[in-house]
Amino acid sequence: MTRKAEDMPHLFHLSDALVDDLMALSDEDLLAEVRESGADPETVARQLREQIEARIASDNRARLERARGEMYAARAARASPGVVNLPLARKQEVLGQFAANDGSLRQRLTMAARKGDGASEREIDDILRDLLDLGAIDDEGNAR
Repeated sequence: MTRKAEDMPHLFHLSDALVDDLMALSDEDLLAEVRESGADPETVARQLREQIEARIASDNRARLERARGEMYAARAARASPGVVNLPLARKQEVLGQFAANDGSLRQRLTMAARKGDGASEREIDDILRDLLDLGAIDDEGNAR
């Protein structure tokens, strides 16, 4: 039988009281209680540390995934459908025009080509969105 948290306020008071009692203990008293219960303080500390680190890592991964999702949604919202829906050949043409005048972009595309796979369509879309954000191109990929 499951109960909602708001249906059990007395358990919250109990847990608060237990935590307060635990925090009031001196280090020596806490170690003595752990030993009296038959546990090894070093093992308990290691297990707690591992659980805390795992929870932090899990929360960080979830936060990163949320941030990525928000970033991709923001990019999709700010990029007009025209520039990302252009045919791949047109996207490459627009990129080539900018690469001819931009050494760092040309180098980035050259490195991708050396790997044998060229820039992926997603990478091209990201660059085009950046150019759109900078005002270098319009919604159709034309230079401004």
